[in-house]
Amino acid sequence: MTRIVLLALVYVFATSPLIAAETRYVTDQFEVMMRTGTSTSNKIIRVLPSGEAVTVLEEDLTSDYSLVETSDGKTGYVLTRQLMKIPSARQRLAELENRFAQQKARLDEQSSEISELKKLLNQEESDNSALTATLRASEKELSEVRAAAQETLSILEQNKRLQTVVDQLRQEKTELSDNVAELTDSTRLDWFLKGGAVSLIAFIIGILVTRIRWKKQDSWGSY
Repeated sequence: MTRIVLLALVYVFATSPLIAAETRYVTDQFEVMMRTGTSTSNKIIRVLPSGEAVTVLEEDLTSDYSLVETSDGKTGYVLTRQLMKIPSARQRLAELENRFAQQKARLDEQSSEISELKKLLNQEESDNSALTATLRASEKELSEVRAAAQETLSILEQNKRLQTVVDQLRQEKTELSDNVAELTDSTRLDWFLKGGAVSLIAFIIGILVTRIRWKKQDSWGSY
């Protein structure tokens, strides 16, 4: 009894379709006929080109057919052995070529970017050299300006001291001028007084001499 039950279960599983929604690919060796049923007597719905991806909805182990769905929603049966779990070699080659082209384009783009970066680096190095030269020239000019400023400050300090000396000399000159003026006035007064004294003495002498003459004339007249 047990053996009969087991055989019945095996028969049921063997004859019933299996649901396995997975993506498979039509073999790259030839085109595959998609039919309305699980035998060659069923009508051909579409001819699937090699490498086309289809979704497996059911797999019938008894008939070796699988119910598939195309990318545009059409469903039908194809031989299971004509489906692969990986893309066809031609499709994989095309994908690899596409990826290679993309990588090459990316590599060319990166090479171009590297070239531009090198140019920018060279330009920055050139600008850096120019800025360094300008900085050194500016430092030299600044040193010269500082030296000139120091010299100017020294000259200004000397001028300040000389101005102080000049002011002192001017003050002394003013004082000397005042002294000379005072001496001049004093000398003029002395000369005036001396002249007046001389004139007075001369006047007195003149009077005396005149009187003496008159006295002599009078004395001579008396004889």
